[in-house]
Amino acid sequence: MSNIIGLGESACALAKEFKKYPQYTVYNILTGDKRVYGKKFYIEPQNDPEQYEAQCPSLKKFLNSVADDVLFIVDGSEPVSATSLKILSEIRECNITILYLKTNIKMLSEREKLNEQMVRGVLQEYARSAVFEKIIFVDLELVGTILPNMTVKTYYSTIRQTIASTLHMIEIFSRTAADHGTLATPHEASRILTIGIKDFETGEENMFFPLDYPREKCYYYAINEEKLATDVTLLEKINMQISEAGHDQAVVSYGIYSTNYADDYIYAAYRSSAIQK
Repeated sequence: MSNIIGLGESACALAKEFKKYPQYTVYNILTGDKRVYGKKFYIEPQNDPEQYEAQCPSLKKFLNSVADDVLFIVDGSEPVSATSLKILSEIRECNITILYLKTNIKMLSEREKLNEQMVRGVLQEYARSAVFEKIIFVDLELVGTILPNMTVKTYYSTIRQTIASTLHMIEIFSRTAADHGTLATPHEASRILTIGIKDFETGEENMFFPLDYPREKCYYYAINEEKLATDVTLLEKINMQISEAGHDQAVVSYGIYSTNYADDYIYAAYRSSAIQK
């Protein structure tokens, strides 16, 4: 995920959180007066999703430096999401992961609801057919219920920070050899995902989206290096948690990683082959 592309206001707000990490280059596509400004591209506002799709300009020049791995963030409730496929066609040679943000769609018009369903369905089908590497679903409101002590002012920023940091750590660990444990190779058909966090002490598990039929679960244990060296009960506790996670016949794997953090963290990725309705 060396390149992050946000489409629309909500997606670009989340994409901004990745700027704190030096590994990523962030591109923003927003609505406004049509112009290019640095790593921002503004698409002229339209009256409905159909017009956004029909009037979408070429972004090939804007995205000409994008290569290799891409995380494309989109919120299907925004009408500009109708331009997703046309924009993605400009970078079709890249390894594309979709991060799909689910928000409250109750206030949308019927036309906008149909657009959200269409965008969500089409992106999933493209992921299942391996046009994209995978699609990751995140429910912003659900993440909000997980996090404690948020004020009105910090609500969305805290949610975005949590999503970005979780994705970043999973990305880092998935590319790093574990101190212990083995991460299973994902099944070819399991390209529909969500992510989550797990409390090490209580075992409470929180998915960022209520994924239907998760058949693969992967846990990344970020453990303080001193605890790894001194806690003789640690491995037994982890093995018990992994055993419990497989109760629904899911394929479960894990890796333990040494960190210098004072606290311990568990990040999780869940995979399914089923279309999410």
